Amino acid sequence: GVKIPNLSRAALKVFHTRYYGGRLTTTWVYSSLTDKYMKRALQRGLNRNPVERQCDAVLMIDDLAVLPVPFFTYYDSSWDMLISAVENANTLAALRAITPSIQARRRERQIAVYERATGIIAFSRWHARSLVEQSGVPPEKVHVVSPAIKGHLEGGSANELGERKLRRPLVKREGRRRRLLFVGRQHQSYDFYRKGGDLVVAALAILRRDYDPQMTLTIVGLSDWPLPGSPPDGVRMLGVLPPDKVAGLYDSHDLFVMPSRLEPFGLVFAEALARGLPCIARNACAMPEIVTPGISGALISSDDEHELAAAIAAALANDALYYSCHARAAALAAYFSWERTAADITQVISQGLHSLV
Repeated sequence: GVKIPNLSRAALKVFHTRYYGGRLTTTWVYSSLTDKYMKRALQRGLNRNPVERQCDAVLMIDDLAVLPVPFFTYYDSSWDMLISAVENANTLAALRAITPSIQARRRERQIAVYERATGIIAFSRWHARSLVEQSGVPPEKVHVVSPAIKGHLEGGSANELGERKLRRPLVKREGRRRRLLFVGRQHQSYDFYRKGGDLVVAALAILRRDYDPQMTLTIVGLSDWPLPGSPPDGVRMLGVLPPDKVAGLYDSHDLFVMPSRLEPFGLVFAEALARGLPCIARNACAMPEIVTPGISGALISSDDEHELAAAIAAALANDALYYSCHARAAALAAYFSWERTAADITQVISQGLHSLV
């Protein structure tokens, strides 16, 4: 990876700070100066003790740079994929507080990196299709490897995560089910809307009126209430929590609800299901690859809060769904391990290097 020292990072931020859309913002992560810094840092790493390092290939997260050795990228999305998920390219640029010209340059740069890469590893089949159909990457260069649940979710090393999940008893969630959970870190102001948080709040009002007045919603990942007014009755905001605290919430709630309008992968669904917690997601993006209706939860198809409320009520009352999630949790936790992810990626890299011979 590339770690940019705090002083250099601060200088880049200041140099690229400007007013956009009536507010002060910085585009340093999209700048050519940052690109050059990262490329030089990566090349210095490759040139340091080359015999000792014996570097056959480089695996990078996203499209950091074009390198003089075989390299592979691993990420959950691309510019083409993100643009296709909104009304038009200008909409995405506005959401990210950048100009359409900056966005166009980043897309062109990304395509150039893809052309030189030995292989592109996507998080999901949805992303893989986009790489081929929208970005023009040859199919033989595209591979799919699902990521792992973060090793620090419950504390300890990644190697211990799967074993710990298998050892810890799963909650059966018997009796009245009424506790909803939403976990979505708000990196930018539009993230709560992107993850469907507004829709969940609207559905909760319907559920408390027509289904159960004691229904509650716990929201994690937000420092400030993102909607007009104050949090309504039944909503509890816990702010940004450390991973071990979030892990405990999967066991203390009855249903995970996050009908994202745009979700490149959605590791939180895997985290919830690994604890036997059913999920409500959207029938879009990569979410159907994780959440299977009737087996691990339900998928909605619109922005209608009544559809979401009905899906939540049906899931909470479905004993067979909870039995299924409970029975599949251990195997799913074992699958979303870094050991499996590393083995799959190593195989992709080995095959890619073999094809170059």
